[in-house]
Order: sequence, then C-alpha cells, then structure tokens
Amino acid sequence: MERGENTFIDCAGCNHKGVCLYSKLTSERTRSKWNNHKKIHIKNNNDTIYTENEKPFLFHILCKGRAKIYKEAANGSKCVIIEIKKPGSMLGYAICKERTYNCNARSMGKSTVATFTRDLWVEIIREDFEFCKEILMILCNEITNLQKKLCNMAYKTAEEKVASILINHISFVNKKLMTPIVYNLKRSEIAELSGLRVETVVRTLQKFEKDNILKRNNNFIKIINPEMLFKIGNEKE
Repeated sequence: MERGENTFIDCAGCNHKGVCLYSKLTSERTRSKWNNHKKIHIKNNNDTIYTENEKPFLFHILCKGRAKIYKEAANGSKCVIIEIKKPGSMLGYAICKERTYNCNARSMGKSTVATFTRDLWVEIIREDFEFCKEILMILCNEITNLQKKLCNMAYKTAEEKVASILINHISFVNKKLMTPIVYNLKRSEIAELSGLRVETVVRTLQKFEKDNILKRNNNFIKIINPEMLFKIGNEKE
C-alpha cells in the first residue's frame, strides 16, 4: 500500500543527490521548481509504480530503494525483468511520447518515488538545456546497455550471465573494507534478468560458492573473489 504523498523531501539534502538528475540542474530556478513541485510516494515491497497499457500522467524518479521494470507473458505465467532501477534513476518514459506504458514497474523493498507532471517536466527541460543534454546522454547509455544485455542473453553461457548480473548489482557495504556485496537479489530475479531457469541459477550459484567466488547469506551475496567473477563474466573492473 502506498502512503506519504504529502511528505516533503529536500533534494538538496538527499544522500543520493549525486547520482540523481537533480544534481544536473544548472539554475536555482529549475532546482526550485523540481524541489517544490514534485510529489513524494512511499512504496512498500512489490507496490505498483505503473502498469503496462496504463495511460501515463506522471514522470518518476526513484529516490530511495530499488524498482524492477518488467514484462509478463500474456497468460501471466512468466516474467522477464528488463532492468532493476537504482536511486536517482528515471522511470516512465512513456509520458514523453504520450503513449501507454509498454512494461510494468514495481518497488523492490521499501522505496521512495518522486513524481512530476508532464507539464512541469517539459518546462524544466525547456529552461535548462544542459539538463536536457544530460537526459539524452542517459537515454543513449540505457539503449547501449539494453543492446549489450540482448547480446549477452543470446551468446553468453549460464555462468557468464549470472556473473554479469551479480557484477552489475554490486554495492559496497563498507568503503574502508571495499567489500563487494549484492543485496536482496533473489534467485528468481536473477533468472528473470538472465533468461535462465531458476534451477540453472541455483546450480551456478552453488558452483561459484564451491569455487570460493562468493558466499551466500539470507539477504545478500558476499563476493569473495571479485577478480574471478569479473573474469567469468567477461566484464571490465
């Protein structure tokens, strides 16, 4: 259940400001419009952000937590995760082209989402050309990442796919120790991201653990040998 729509969060003091588009705004006027006219929505685990074929009225920025962008089979039996969004990410591009959403978005754990009306979003873009260029750059990077993902799904082995997904979802719980951790990524979600069966993901994780590449816990995966994981995934460190 969603709550907290009247909550105000000052973007200037947000811990994720550095990775958010707010930090790319170049004028005090546009920063003020962004900060004062956004609406805040507190989402619990698996709350709907938007639904496929729904008409969009708002543009979204993920402030805190995670969100999955996914598509379901026509009969609802299968789900493919297109992307997992992190704090600072944009969601709901359909509002820009005035068409219905072509996928679904749900929160993963407790999350905070800021929303903007289309008119406000367009107004900010028109007033801040450097900000507009930043959005274009982000969209280009997302297209490149999706193209890379399609190639990976087509040509990589199961081990390479799982390794790549783990690498792309690493965070560091302690900057002094620089310990790579993957938080709250379920086996089913790894399967949906990679196009593999859950059973294949389980066997691959078991092998990685046996080879002392990682250590699984209830809510996170600790990467013991990141160099080997990067080598398996054919990814650059």
